[in-house]
Amino acid sequence: MYHTDNHICQDCRRNSSHPLSSCNNIFCQMTEASNPRTIITANRQIPGPPIQVCQNDILIVDVINRVPGKSVTLHWRGQPNHEAPFMDGVPMVTQCPIPSYTTFQYKFRASKPGTHFYHAYMDADRSNGLFGALIVRKSDRTEPSKKMYDVDSKDHYILISEWSDRDLSKALLVNGKAPSERGSSLTMFNVKPGRRHRFRVAYTSGLSGCPVNLTVDNHLLKIIELDGNPTNPHEVSSIRISKGERIDFILKASQEIGAYYLSVKYEPCQVIILRTETPFENSQRNDNFDTSSCESSDLHGLAVINYEGRPKGTEKKGGKIANDGGEKNTKLKRHFDTSLCRTESGKVCLGDVKSLDKMPKELRKETVDRNIFLAIDYKYGERETDYEQYADLRKKIYRINNLTFSYPASPLLTQPMDVPSNLICNELSIPEKCQKRNICECVHLEAVDLGTSVEIMIVEQGAGGDDEHILHFHGNHFYIVGSRQFERPMSRKEIRELDQAGSLLKRNLNNPVLKDTIRIPRFGVVILRFLAKNPGIWMLRDENSHGWSKGLDLAIEVGERHQMVSTPSNFPTCGDYIGP
Repeated sequence: MYHTDNHICQDCRRNSSHPLSSCNNIFCQMTEASNPRTIITANRQIPGPPIQVCQNDILIVDVINRVPGKSVTLHWRGQPNHEAPFMDGVPMVTQCPIPSYTTFQYKFRASKPGTHFYHAYMDADRSNGLFGALIVRKSDRTEPSKKMYDVDSKDHYILISEWSDRDLSKALLVNGKAPSERGSSLTMFNVKPGRRHRFRVAYTSGLSGCPVNLTVDNHLLKIIELDGNPTNPHEVSSIRISKGERIDFILKASQEIGAYYLSVKYEPCQVIILRTETPFENSQRNDNFDTSSCESSDLHGLAVINYEGRPKGTEKKGGKIANDGGEKNTKLKRHFDTSLCRTESGKVCLGDVKSLDKMPKELRKETVDRNIFLAIDYKYGERETDYEQYADLRKKIYRINNLTFSYPASPLLTQPMDVPSNLICNELSIPEKCQKRNICECVHLEAVDLGTSVEIMIVEQGAGGDDEHILHFHGNHFYIVGSRQFERPMSRKEIRELDQAGSLLKRNLNNPVLKDTIRIPRFGVVILRFLAKNPGIWMLRDENSHGWSKGLDLAIEVGERHQMVSTPSNFPTCGDYIGP
């Protein structure tokens, strides 16, 4: 636990008599966007120390929890953890939370190359600063995009994070820095004139969940990778990305020698807020909703693309977005969006992006071994005892297939015998405790056989209001074989009838894009496929859950217990205690 504007900063933000170097000290955490507040950091830095390794290197990371009265775990996004599924960092699924004043050692092989990041599992901790870059590089001879760029600098990673104060969004940070009135707090990326540079981008955290738009003044960006997976290249003038996603692009330093803004701005997005002071009248629900918009021009972030050889004294001062968002003077006006949008002139959507490699043959068949249908919606409780987490009838209770996810008292993977069977649920196995309740809160678990081909159909039935959901699949990547958005909620029966008639959507069974994070639009249908070849228990997790879960989570168990890697004998344990 740490504080912004601490003594190391020497009040450099407000006091012009103090040197700017104090503001740029690695241990000085500050931003013009907020009053001083408490943050949670790794090694007193936001972002935490970057981890840059070669593919198949073994990582050993000691996490020493010095936050009083608070447990924590770290998730290593993008890594499959084939040899150590208990290192995935999910509390009460793959491990016990790390208590205060204790040390937990993560040890795993960085087998998945690409741009990734590590972060606290709890979204509030992640938004408070507990995240960092995790870059895993291939050898040049196996890197499919190597001929497209000249420079892959260890300094060219871009971590975008939201800075909030009292639960309100204030600014976007680029590598922990924001615009400053004194012009001192912008991250600078040096480039060589005439050379092609690879940049690695990750949108790491944010309480609002709004997407952001990234541009570079007077420069085009060539997309080559999504979530660590190589794609066919697309040259665009702007990139729209959501929380949890990663994207690699190539920037050619072909402009006049100088300094150019890299800007990130919030895209239009409304976060539904329920005002709970509204009373009930005549037993009828009378909710009062307000919206928190991310459209404010003040919500932006800046960094500088600096050409080597630029004359001194020509620095740009921070504060305002240059060139109306960075696209002025670019000949090409083409916008890339990682959402499941409709392709139109001047726009590149996720469906236009193809994987460089074909899907495995097991996934290219019309039918798969296992189909999983997931319907996302919400419900209100009818009694205060329906949902103990809130005991408030005015709160939305989110569900997948009418089941609200809850964590067990012991980890599913490492202590299966300590998890009562009556806590586990799916559509075919409803716990007895749910029979008399309006809300079924349980450990939602879907089991699939090792080696099977799996298709997951996700249907959004209006649970997000006007917004979208973001889901991340731990330990796996999936192919997005098809998507469609309707104008109203669709029932399971309607979806299945359309699919059986062949009129729901056309599946791409050749080379669909491969990702581990997906945006589900309102009333949208998304079809994912993956090969269940990684034994363990893996979360399909809602990215916009500020705590551990708001109910929109699902655990997927791959393989039988005897097919999973054994847990170390001295691995930490936890659970209920009931005395004599």
